Amino acid sequence: MKTNIIYNKVRNLVKAVLPLFLFTLLPLAVGCSDDHTGSIDVSGSCLVEKFVLNGQYEGIINTEKRQVKVKVPVNFDQKNSMEITSLTVSAGAQTNMKVGDKINFDGDRTLHISNGDLVMDYQISVRNDEALMSLFVLEGVKGAINQQDKTINVSVMANSGIDLSNATFEVECSEDATCSPASGTKGNFTEPFQITLNDNTATTVYTVYVTLISNPVAIFVGDAENIEMLNDEEKAAAKWFTGNIEGSAYASWDMIASGSISLEECKLIFFHRHSPAYGNYNGFAEAATGAMAALPVMKEFWKNGGAFVLGRSAINYANALGAMPIDVFPNNCWGGGGGEGSDLMGDDPWHFFAYDINHPLWKNLKTYPGAPDDAVYTLDNGYTICNTTSQFALWDPYGGVDDFNNITGNRGLAHGGDGAIVVWELKAANGNYGKGGIICFGSGLFDWNSPTPYASNYHDNMGRIMLNAFDYLTK
Repeated sequence: MKTNIIYNKVRNLVKAVLPLFLFTLLPLAVGCSDDHTGSIDVSGSCLVEKFVLNGQYEGIINTEKRQVKVKVPVNFDQKNSMEITSLTVSAGAQTNMKVGDKINFDGDRTLHISNGDLVMDYQISVRNDEALMSLFVLEGVKGAINQQDKTINVSVMANSGIDLSNATFEVECSEDATCSPASGTKGNFTEPFQITLNDNTATTVYTVYVTLISNPVAIFVGDAENIEMLNDEEKAAAKWFTGNIEGSAYASWDMIASGSISLEECKLIFFHRHSPAYGNYNGFAEAATGAMAALPVMKEFWKNGGAFVLGRSAINYANALGAMPIDVFPNNCWGGGGGEGSDLMGDDPWHFFAYDINHPLWKNLKTYPGAPDDAVYTLDNGYTICNTTSQFALWDPYGGVDDFNNITGNRGLAHGGDGAIVVWELKAANGNYGKGGIICFGSGLFDWNSPTPYASNYHDNMGRIMLNAFDYLTK
């Protein structure tokens, strides 16, 4: 019976749509001649063969991507009025630009080409030579780049096992720049190490300084022996943390449990665990064996005023520390992808809402035009997340954020569009909020790694929120 119903629905849909489909084909049939050749002329082509500005800057033509890139010297500042001195396109083609035109190329411009009924647009970009470094990683440890004095500072644990006399480094830099020595090679970092980037008229020399840390002020902790062995999500978070929190370092749970790393000067532990979401504390405790083995050390750390930032399923560690009742755990959990991503952000990326936008955690964030004042954006158009989430939905026993606060003894800081509490803070061992406390990010939007390329804008808020959290919990 069900099959017949589906069949009848499909048959009726085809009967309704088929006349419309045939009607759209009618103009094409009328436009055809008796010899069955259409009247549309696509015999020509619309290719850019040569493009020169100011008589000396010749464009690099990428026909596949329909792009023409013109490189000018690093200090060239007259892009707002450049003359087309040579423009060659396919025979018979017409263009919206011509030789002699003076055009403002401060932004990209479109070269429109038509040839009969064939039309094609090329993006014309004028770029200054540039040799800037955007990322430096030494054996999995991200360096802090100072673009003003062209220095890179890398903090490495003294007992990390890295051979600084023959360590591998990786560099990301401007699109057309070359790196010497090449990225992926080895160098001697027991002394200041220089890296030269070059792009025609642009040359920049960076100097790398490595500092050995025996007493880190902050630690990103994970199951792997080093950062590079973490999964992609945790690795991205760890690299940001060690490269942006001065005096921070990575440590494994084994190092914490064995006491091989000093916590004497440590003020904050960042534990961000990307793994299948757990519906209760017991499920987390069973899976996070390394973190549980180090629990006696971590409890002592927290009782002595140490702070925590917990992300994803690591929010359950607050229960283990005794900061939240063990029988109170997130009631709205999903996700668990391996980091490959499952959700692609649109033009208006997903966001959550702060209960109090004046809380120190939300200071100096980039805002989305037209969005509510309490909206917090952490993603960008094109960003892909795996959307692993551990949050508190406001159903029984939670009738609202006040019920959540009363039952847990904590404070909700942000909620999703459906009202679920996605960020909250726990008191320090001394009973106060702030220094020595714990902040939990259960939201799937607290995400560090995108497997797809994107232009970072609102994702910069992730770093700002973490810097705010460090200041709020340690000062």
